[in-house]
Amino acid sequence: MLPPVKQVAEAYRGSVVLYPSGTCAQIKAAQSLFLRKNRVDYVGLHLWRQGFAVAERHWRPRLKRLGEWADRTLKILPWMVARSDRDEDAETLADKAAHFPLDNFVFSRIVRRLDSSELPMLFRVLIETATRTFESFETPVTGDTRSGDETAIIKAFDLGESERLNIMGNSPQWLEELPSVLQNLSSALALGTLASAADAPATEIAQARSDAANVLELVLALFEVFQWVFGDKAGGIRLSAWIARKAPDGFGDGIVLVMLRLRIVPGAILSSEEIAAMAMESRKMLCDVREIQRLGRDDHRFKIVFSKKEIRAALRDPISVKRWISAVEKARNGL
Repeated sequence: MLPPVKQVAEAYRGSVVLYPSGTCAQIKAAQSLFLRKNRVDYVGLHLWRQGFAVAERHWRPRLKRLGEWADRTLKILPWMVARSDRDEDAETLADKAAHFPLDNFVFSRIVRRLDSSELPMLFRVLIETATRTFESFETPVTGDTRSGDETAIIKAFDLGESERLNIMGNSPQWLEELPSVLQNLSSALALGTLASAADAPATEIAQARSDAANVLELVLALFEVFQWVFGDKAGGIRLSAWIARKAPDGFGDGIVLVMLRLRIVPGAILSSEEIAAMAMESRKMLCDVREIQRLGRDDHRFKIVFSKKEIRAALRDPISVKRWISAVEKARNGL
């Protein structure tokens, strides 16, 4: 559970043992984990999830088992679709899935947002993505801007509020990217099994683990900022943040395997360097916002300029930002 040391011989004085940078932090983390559960396999796995280097036996077999389980599930889906489609008068697999009671951690949260007519459309898109056949959403009917299946996906994943988020006159382009996200995921699953992803070199898996951790950190930081300034639903990432906070142990491992597959699809995700840079910027932004909250609460000079109302108004456009910065400077000088 600790990185290997290096023993360097010294003339006439025996040898010196050199411990890699970060070993003390790893020992401290291991001590904390042992207090939580006194099991070597538990501590080894969670050290790896926290980004520390540990022996492969603590994490690779678990990734392999998870990938094999997911592959078995994905393998039977096309057979189930074909069987449901044999009889034109029978319900499709998506229709049947809509009637099936779900107690899954994520799905139970998703399906409650849709009515009975929207659930089959949601499951059809998810099944097509999982069976590597998703190409696009259906064509909207005359007079509608979006098709029924696209609307169902947006509602299910609570993405619609992103359109109402206004920062410098712009809204996040997450809804516009939604079709390509599903296409890339479908393509990634078609390029190899998830179990084979678990056989990747340790360095690649470690990078995917870091990418997944950075993405989750980015989501949580953005949500905390958006929630304070714009309200709970702002940004369209409330569900994503809830999943990042509440996800069970194995959820992050699944993201690692998916990340490894997405890396094969050209342009599917940002580079690891870009993801890390965005996570770092989100940490800085969150620290700044928390300091603004503290000053607005504890320092009477900033009570007005650091209120949510003033900050929302400032973010409308560049001119408003300049006015707000000027007001902050005056408040700092007690004017």
